[in-house]
Amino acid sequence: MEARKVTWWNVLGYACLNFLGGGTQALSSAFLMLFYTMYCDIPAVQAGLIFTIARCIDAVGNPVMGYISDNFGRTRLGKRFGRRKFFILTGIPLVLITYPILWTPGHSFEFYVVANIIYEVVFTSVMVPGPTLPAEMTQVAAEKTKLVSAKQYCGTFASTIALLFPAFFFQRFGEGNLDAFFYTGLTYAVVVSLSLAVMYFLTYERAPEDIHYTEEMGSVSHVLRKLVNDVFASMRIRAFRLHAGMMLFIGIYKNLAAGVFTYYVIYALSLSVSATSIITSFATLVSFIALAIFITICYRRGGPFAFKVVGVIVTASLVGYYVLFQNQSSMGEEAVIVWLTVLAIINNVGKAGADYIPVFQLPFMADIDEAVTMERREGIFTGVNGLLSKLASAAEGFLLGVGLALFGFEKGAGQQTAMAIDGVLVMTIVVPIVLCAIVYLISRNLTLTKENHKLLVDEVHRIRSGGSMADVTPETRKAVESLTGWKYEQCFGHNDLMRVHDEPKSAHSY
Repeated sequence: MEARKVTWWNVLGYACLNFLGGGTQALSSAFLMLFYTMYCDIPAVQAGLIFTIARCIDAVGNPVMGYISDNFGRTRLGKRFGRRKFFILTGIPLVLITYPILWTPGHSFEFYVVANIIYEVVFTSVMVPGPTLPAEMTQVAAEKTKLVSAKQYCGTFASTIALLFPAFFFQRFGEGNLDAFFYTGLTYAVVVSLSLAVMYFLTYERAPEDIHYTEEMGSVSHVLRKLVNDVFASMRIRAFRLHAGMMLFIGIYKNLAAGVFTYYVIYALSLSVSATSIITSFATLVSFIALAIFITICYRRGGPFAFKVVGVIVTASLVGYYVLFQNQSSMGEEAVIVWLTVLAIINNVGKAGADYIPVFQLPFMADIDEAVTMERREGIFTGVNGLLSKLASAAEGFLLGVGLALFGFEKGAGQQTAMAIDGVLVMTIVVPIVLCAIVYLISRNLTLTKENHKLLVDEVHRIRSGGSMADVTPETRKAVESLTGWKYEQCFGHNDLMRVHDEPKSAHSY
């Protein structure tokens, strides 16, 4: 059967996912904690705890949701609506109900915790199955790149749109008006629901007859053991193991860079909060151009090479931050702002690349895994990827808080000691360089290129069609082994990686 070709309508439909993934995250990060602390009488520590609890629940739920999605095609609902698209469909009304509730005033701390947990469950139920669709829709590298690139562009666009709603409603109802917050949440929830409807109708999944299950679901205890086995088994795929390391440390870097920049501007350069906002907003506009550049680099040379470019750009901007700090006393404030804007733009180019690389690599992981297991487990890989993203976010908060505290940083103080400012510089410049260096060392071992990927996919198709493993070419053998981390003879189901027991004995990864 001839493979279905991905059209631009399909690309548009898939891109709409990031109205949820990008837009709601941007809106909540910018205003929701402010809403709780300033207008809902929730102490700052408790307000932060609301998000921490919800984030931890979400982190655990990611691989669970991945397993459910991978196996949902066995059910009547999965066969009728799709094992992935069923959850897109249920997300349409659920987002419309749960997201505005987060923005209602006058409730207790416990209410907001429960409301955020429920919303995070809804968010995860869509954002784990949703990103698996590129791997479901195509195995052609160019088409995967189109899909994930469009999603990234849509994320930037959605974030920009989402952040316009508060300004509009504040202008209409008055600055700080509680109705403005509620209508912001409600209006954007409508936008997200409409975007999910578009996604549902414009995307498609792998044909049910092309989905291969190696065993029946079994009892509840068997399912739970299978889930744990799947999560750990994903880490025995060499390419995903390396991708996971890159994803984790890139995630920590991105979150840290965003979180510490305000401290650098206000305390190290003595500029205003409004200056921070303007500079950040202006620098973000570069993401559209930078993303186009890194899409091309990733497709032509692969994610590992692209990160080398990211490392050079980020390091150059961070060195520039230090030089600017050292010379600010001899410059006027306007000159400092101009140079800071230039450096922030350069840094944002690197961050745009760092943000795109894991997104680009993820859809290829299920193809590589299939060469070992002969199963399609997109959901598990997306779920583990989401888990790593949440862990990175949690690690960044811990790292920034502890790092600043070690240097004597006093929260809420208008002026900081010289040692505290040194701490800000270390967290702004030194730690990100170390994180980027770690990612670079990991990426050197990842051989994921479009050429190697094609060799692997073609070999899977050949074996599925009845081809003999004895007829493999040396070039294909090398590509399969370098990506999977398994000897060629142990691939294509000739292992017990997916068997539910403590430790496989008949095959070993390397």
